[in-house]
Amino acid sequence: MTLPIAALDVDLHELVKQVAARKLAARMARLDDLRAHPEYATAGTPAPAGELAEVRHLLYDADPDASTPAFPYPTVQEAS
Repeated sequence: MTLPIAALDVDLHELVKQVAARKLAARMARLDDLRAHPEYATAGTPAPAGELAEVRHLLYDADPDASTPAFPYPTVQEAS
């Protein structure tokens, strides 16, 4: 049995309410976890060394021995 395409229609307001309810539930689950373990808010999990190196390179090439050069940021003289 094949349903008509109209059976697949979703009310936009209902969809928005469902998405908002799911987001709220996810945030409240995180809040409950933080209440049970407040040390999680400040402890964090350190990123692996490779991920830290990648993020440093994306923001600014902080590794002096990196094989990939930093982005060519303009110097003070070039910017003015």
